Amino acid sequence: MKDTFLVHIVLPDFFSQKFYSLIPKQRILINDLLEKRIVLNYSLDMERKNLWVQIQAISEQEVMDILSTFPIIKEVKVNIHELAFSDNAPLHLPELILN
Repeated sequence: MKDTFLVHIVLPDFFSQKFYSLIPKQRILINDLLEKRIVLNYSLDMERKNLWVQIQAISEQEVMDILSTFPIIKEVKVNIHELAFSDNAPLHLPELILN
């Protein structure tokens, strides 16, 4: 059974040209992982200093394996926290009106 992990990624104080060039590749990968429901949530603070990523995985090692594919991984600091639970607001589809 998969558990949920919260990954706190601390971004560099100064974004180099190299770091900026990695962002489009990072977004493509994240979008793919979101679609596959490996990444459940991906959030950036307004100061662009911290990213939080919720990942579903079997173990912390699997989380590290996933993180190793992130284009930005060599430029950031990472802390991994296994969550006891993670509640989310239910997603509702709009009511169908059959006229």
